[in-house]
Amino acid sequence: MAIQGWFSRAACAAALAAVCAVSTACGSPSTPTQWMVINHWMIDAVTTKQAPLALQCLLIDVNPTAQSVVSSAQLQTPGLYTRTFAQQEVQLGEDTLEFQLHFDAVARRSIRGAEPTLTIATPRWTHSFSFGEMDVMLVQKRVEWLLPLRSFAGQSGAFATSHVFAMAVKNPLPHAVTFDGFALGGGVEIERTAYVVHPSELPLDIPRQARDLRAPLVIAPGQTVALYCTFRQPSAYRNVYFQPALQLTYQGQPGYELTNPALYTETKFKGDPTAIYPTVNG
Repeated sequence: MAIQGWFSRAACAAALAAVCAVSTACGSPSTPTQWMVINHWMIDAVTTKQAPLALQCLLIDVNPTAQSVVSSAQLQTPGLYTRTFAQQEVQLGEDTLEFQLHFDAVARRSIRGAEPTLTIATPRWTHSFSFGEMDVMLVQKRVEWLLPLRSFAGQSGAFATSHVFAMAVKNPLPHAVTFDGFALGGGVEIERTAYVVHPSELPLDIPRQARDLRAPLVIAPGQTVALYCTFRQPSAYRNVYFQPALQLTYQGQPGYELTNPALYTETKFKGDPTAIYPTVNG
């Protein structure tokens, strides 16, 4: 499953128009270049010491120059090790560059309530920013008892604190697998868990025919089930990286099945996005 893309080009254009609105001479040769960092991330994940976290951040540059280059970027917090850093540069127009910063990281221990620091360097400046909050739970026994069929890559749009996560799975084993619920990193709160047996589709919202999970769900051999949860993040964070695990039992043995991450990003703004996200001139 491919992770959902960052700001659509249309959303970027709208956001950057708001950025330019704060300048009386946006687009003129004398206007200084302005960078905006899309941070305020809530990272909630369940993983192992071996499984990487595909963390990302968006950096937008208005009125770029020849010095508009990201020389390096570091994401740091105790217990997190970044194995690789990569970036992708996208030209959105004559006046706008977009830098997608990718961090392939692993957690060396469980992390709760950490506030990672994002340090970005260009030829003209080096600054450190708050990345957001990180809550990661490491599990010892990773299993692959269920076959993932489909899953959400996330959603983008206006700021919201409540989101839906969904995935469809099939039991390929000769005996039943019990789904005991979603395991979380600890930064968000699950409001509802529901399921649909033999779903015909996987809608963006929990369907009316879904049943609330009030007891462990037994998934028979060959059976397909859509699993849903509604979760809420703290309002201080604008974007969410959500990677729960399925808490399972098979023939009396417990285990955790990891999922693909879903990204929930703010791409529509009621006003000037620079009032929310930090900027750097130069």
